[in-house]
Amino acid sequence: MVKIEPVRFLLSVSRSLDFTHSGLLDHHLRVAYLSLVLGQAAGLSEAELFQLFKTAIIHDAGAVTWAEKGILRKFEIEGDARWEHCRRGFEFANTVQALAPSAESILVHHDRWAGGNPSGFEKSSIPLNGRIIHLVDRIDILIQPHAPILQQSQHVLNQVQAKAGQEFDPDLVDLFSELQSESLWLDLGAPWLKERLLAILPSVSQPSIVGLVDIAQLFARVVDAKSRFTYRHSRGVASCARILGRELGCSRSECKFLEAAGLLHDLGKVTVPETILEKKGKLTSTEYSLIKQHAYYTYWLLQPATGDSPLVEWAAYHHERLDGNGYPFQKRAVDLSLGARIVAAADVFTALREDRPYRSGMPWHKIERILRHQVSVHALDATVVETLLSNRQELDTVWEQLEEKN
Repeated sequence: MVKIEPVRFLLSVSRSLDFTHSGLLDHHLRVAYLSLVLGQAAGLSEAELFQLFKTAIIHDAGAVTWAEKGILRKFEIEGDARWEHCRRGFEFANTVQALAPSAESILVHHDRWAGGNPSGFEKSSIPLNGRIIHLVDRIDILIQPHAPILQQSQHVLNQVQAKAGQEFDPDLVDLFSELQSESLWLDLGAPWLKERLLAILPSVSQPSIVGLVDIAQLFARVVDAKSRFTYRHSRGVASCARILGRELGCSRSECKFLEAAGLLHDLGKVTVPETILEKKGKLTSTEYSLIKQHAYYTYWLLQPATGDSPLVEWAAYHHERLDGNGYPFQKRAVDLSLGARIVAAADVFTALREDRPYRSGMPWHKIERILRHQVSVHALDATVVETLLSNRQELDTVWEQLEEKN
């Protein structure tokens, strides 16, 4: 199997965190870059800088709805809105082994230097990475995307300097004031910002494919949290796909990629408003068209980092059909590999098994009838479906385990 570079993978999928009513904002990329610049100036070691990057690139993972993201675009945030996404992001990161070291800094990345924080931390007791991310996060929020950045930079600097010692670590504000330059400000709006970040990111030991699955677990939780009806959907698809892959003779590494594909198959749903995902009645044609676009965005969020790996097609082709009448790519049987067919069947099964806004989860006899019908109309693969139906007991056990974890 083709290896995927974890850093580029994390950079690529983290863009999913930046979809809002205003489009794609690249906020996490800019915060990660500025955090590294400030961390270097503060004398962090290479290992510490790499940990800072991993935290900054997912710092707002707990902001799962468009409404929450809109609130965070304000410079000053009061009340529970300031902390809720921090707590949720902490919970998400803390359940993922590769990202658990980031959890505490995510929890405190809006903590005020002067104290009065739910964490109980104040001043230098606030973890340094949290202090750095807090400062650069608010710097980025102050920047107006449609105005020349050099006409704004002094105003932005004045704003954060005015909050030094109360909102922000005064030493970090002083340090940023010293290192800021016209070229640094221009970097933030440059189309090659990712390359600038990669140029200063230390080369440290990278996680294996197991690490990729860990990363995928985090983003699955972000996507599934957008609706109370899908809180375990991606993990259910991933578990089913892994079981089917094993039963159909896939190698161990292929099964890991199937698990990652299942976790990430709905990544593109970050582009869909929660009001549509939660709607109880029939979708309008406009709403349905917005739902259909999610697999397209899954493809293009994953593709830059996956190269020749089958992961992107296995994840993004889950609404394609063998007869070519699926969406959004209209692929036919000849284009759909075993992995893509497995994830497609796992997705249909999991959707039928779980509650939805318009119906309750279905029992096995109804699931079987629908799956066999999908085979008869050349939507799903017959061998994959028969394998799924032959492993009911294990699938039931996995489903119960997912329920217990919530």
